[in-house]
Amino acid sequence: MMKITYVKVAASMMASGVMSVSAGSGDSAKGGLSGKEVVCVVPELPACSQRQIQPLFSRYAQTTKKWTLRGSYRSFKDTELQEIEKFDGSGVDLELTAPLSERWQLRLYYPVYTEGDAQEIATGDPVDVDGDGGTLDYPSLILDYQFKQASAPGEFNLAAYLGMGYALDHLDSENQITGTHDRINHRGSAALFGVKADKQLDHCWTFIGNLGGRYYWDSDDIHPNEGSDQFFLLDASVAFVYAPRDAWIYPMIELFYQGSFSDYNSLQVVPQVIVPIGEHVDVNAGVSVGLLDDGPETDARVQMTVRF
Repeated sequence: MMKITYVKVAASMMASGVMSVSAGSGDSAKGGLSGKEVVCVVPELPACSQRQIQPLFSRYAQTTKKWTLRGSYRSFKDTELQEIEKFDGSGVDLELTAPLSERWQLRLYYPVYTEGDAQEIATGDPVDVDGDGGTLDYPSLILDYQFKQASAPGEFNLAAYLGMGYALDHLDSENQITGTHDRINHRGSAALFGVKADKQLDHCWTFIGNLGGRYYWDSDDIHPNEGSDQFFLLDASVAFVYAPRDAWIYPMIELFYQGSFSDYNSLQVVPQVIVPIGEHVDVNAGVSVGLLDDGPETDARVQMTVRF
C-alpha cells in the first residue's frame, strides 16, 4: 500500500494548474526521491481583464491611471422637457478624465450637439430643435476623490464627487407652422454631487454603482415634467460587466434611475456589449428601454473610450 510522506510543489507548476506530489515509503523518503510521483491537476482560476471598462452611465470609484477621453452618440425617442414633448432626436457629448494623483481625478464633461423633432406642449404644433448643448446636461467640471482603496479582490473602491455645471449655449426651437423661434436651455446652473463604488466579484464579474444628485438653482425650459426652473433630480445606477482576459467582447447589463420620487421618475434597463480594440480603445454599444412612463422610451448609444 502506497504511503504519501511529503509533497513538493513548484511555483511555476501551481501557476499552470499542475501540482507535483512525490510519494514513497518511509525509507525512500529519507533516502531520496526513489518513490513514485503522483501528479495532481489543480483547477485554474479564471484570468480576468485589467481594463477599466466604462459603462454608458455608471463611473468607477477607482481613480483612472491614464488620461481618458470618452465620446458618445445617442439616439433617443419620446423625451419630454418643460415646453416640448414627444422629442425624438440625437446628441453627441464628450468627457475627459485627468488623473491628478493616486486618489484625485478631474472630469470635464461637454454636451456638444443636440437635434430632433418634437411637439410644442402649449399649441400641439410640430417644432424642430437643434443647437450646441444638451437637454438636461450642462458643460460641467467634476472633482473625484477616492477615499477607500480596495487592498484585495472582493473589497470595495469608494469615492465621492462634487462638480458644477453651467449653460454656455442653447437649443433653438422653431415652430414648423408659424416659423417662430424659442430658445431652450440658454441659461442655467447646477450643482452635481454623489458617491461611487466598484468591486471585483467572482468569475471576472465587476460591480459598478453610483448614487448622486443634481440641483438646478437656475434653468430654462428643461424641467422634465413642466415644473419650476429650480429643481432636484436623483441619479442612481448599477452595472455588472463580465470581463475575462483576452476576450473579443464583454457583455454588460446596467440599470439607471433618474427622478425626484414624486412627479418625475425614469427607470431604464440598458443591455450593452463592449468591444476592446488594441490596448487603449473600447467601443461600447447599448439600447436602454424605459420601464416607467417618464424619461425616453428608448435611448440607443454608441460610446468610444480612448486611454492615453
